Amino acid sequence: MLQLHPLGILLAFVFAVSISSLFLWMFRVPPNLPLSVVKVRRSVSAVRKILVPVIEAIPSERAVELACRLSHDQNAQIVLAHVIVVPYTLALDVAMPDRERVAREAITLGYAIAQRYGSPARERTIRHRNAAEGILQLAREEEVDAIVLGVGVKPRVPGEWGRTSSEILRRAPCEVIVDKMPLTTEQTTLAA
Repeated sequence: MLQLHPLGILLAFVFAVSISSLFLWMFRVPPNLPLSVVKVRRSVSAVRKILVPVIEAIPSERAVELACRLSHDQNAQIVLAHVIVVPYTLALDVAMPDRERVAREAITLGYAIAQRYGSPARERTIRHRNAAEGILQLAREEEVDAIVLGVGVKPRVPGEWGRTSSEILRRAPCEVIVDKMPLTTEQTTLAA
């Protein structure tokens, strides 16, 4: 004779509900997403190496911080780059202690920001005749997926970007993410 115990019935019911829930979860159909959303998600998650040009200015520091935040989920490597611009009247390998010191200071500060966020970073300092050309050369050499560019706005020309930023935006072989400093109250009134 078969006897049913209430505890046994309860356990069988809980088991059946949990197995049913597991199967429903396993076989659920994900919501339909537009193809454009899927492509954007895939392109953002494909960022593995980010180039951040650094100079001795606040926009560069903000760009390093933004790159660290972007690299966090993807474990992307950050390349902190400084281009020492050498005039055409000098040889490329001429000693330029002041500019080399500025490059070291900018990269050291960028590296400290990356360490604070726990982002893997390495540095590249190159000499070139033109800052934009140097950054674009590094982007090709390093095969970066993105360039994070910090830009400021000159108070005398509100809203106008520099020649270097414009050239990078126009010719970069990868995605360019621009972090523009907000206008101050004084700059806003000048622009109006």
